[in-house]
This record gives sequence, structure tokens and C-alpha cells, in this order.
Amino acid sequence: MVKGLLNRVKRRIKGEDNNSGNSASSAGSTIGPLSSMLAPSGRITLASLKWFFNESGRDDFIEFVQNPVLAGSALNEESIAAAENSGEELVDKTQMINVYKTHIVNLDDQPSKRSGPGASLPYAIYPLMKRTDSESPASIFTIGRTRNNDMSMKDMAISKSHAVIRILKGSFFIEDSGSTNGTKLNGRHVGDKPVLLHDKDVIALGSYEFTFLLPSSLHDLLSKY
Repeated sequence: MVKGLLNRVKRRIKGEDNNSGNSASSAGSTIGPLSSMLAPSGRITLASLKWFFNESGRDDFIEFVQNPVLAGSALNEESIAAAENSGEELVDKTQMINVYKTHIVNLDDQPSKRSGPGASLPYAIYPLMKRTDSESPASIFTIGRTRNNDMSMKDMAISKSHAVIRILKGSFFIEDSGSTNGTKLNGRHVGDKPVLLHDKDVIALGSYEFTFLLPSSLHDLLSKY
């Protein structure tokens, strides 16, 4: 099923599907080929990206991804192969009792030492694309623990409304939403004022780190394997 969907996406990008409209428009648009492939959490599987990477050229891959992604801290040159063996995020229903209560964490803790619903976050990939059922404004990506966020991160270290990424004239900015455990950009605290993001910036949400990768950098990372 994934292969069939990605084949249709490739046809759309190449202009062979007349029903595609402007689904693969310039960077900054929040609806594109990836939109229908996103999980309810806003994530895409590494397996799907690697399949398309293997089946397409660099330019097609970049146009397919279209916008930057947030890649978990485990998705680096040393450990990306191991990520293929990690499952999709699992929801431990016994922990959902506390879904409305954020836990204060020791920010020196390493994500790899954690267990529970957030254990897969180091392997997560969140494209900055809207799900087809998203109800938030097109230029805003909300990040938080609850399901109504564009990027849902089910871990008690993440606040219900943790941070926001905004798009302005094709550029991406991040701001904190008054979270309990804070947001950092390259080690510096982010407040409620938007801060411009650059390729390979490191974003810390509580005790979890994500790298902001342009599609070309994501392609280069995958090309090493």
C-alpha cells in the first residue's frame, strides 16, 4: 500500500497526475504530497522516507518532502540504521490517566533512558506539513502532548501546549507556549517571541532534542546509508 501511494506521489510531482492541483508547490506551503501520509501524531515513518529516497532522485525527494522536518536525536549518522527497527509510537493507556498533568523533569536526563509513550520520540520525524484533517491555521504548527496538536508528543515532559512553529514569508520561527519544562534553541531558552530557525538547528522540547533539517539535509543524511 505504501509503495502504491508513493508511486502516485511521484507521478504528481512529475506532473503526470492532472488531479494533483498545486500539491507540490514552493516551500512554505503546508499542504503537499506528504500530507496524506502523516500519522495522527503528525509523524511520518522512516521506512516511508527511505523507500522514496531509494526510488527517486535528489530533486524529486526534495520536492516530495517540500518543507523542513524535525528529526529526533537518535536519527544521526551513527544510529539511523537502528531507527528502522523501532516501532511506531505506542500509547500506554495506563499513562493516559495523567494526560492533563505535565511532569517536571530533570533536563540532564537522557531520552534514551526513558520508557513509555515517549520512548520512540528520539526516532520520530515530524514534517512541517499539515495533516489533511488539521484544523489549526495554515501558517502555524502547534507542538504539545495532546492529540489536537499538529505535532503530538505523548510524554509527560511535554506540556499540553508546549511550543509553536510559525511560517512567515517562507521562513520558519519557533516560540515557547508557556511550557513547564521549556523550549531551547541551540542550548538557549526560547520565550514567547518568535525566533528564526536555520538548517541543522537543535530544538530541545523539555528533555527531547530534535534537529531542524531542510529537505536537502534530510536527503544527505539518508544518503549515508
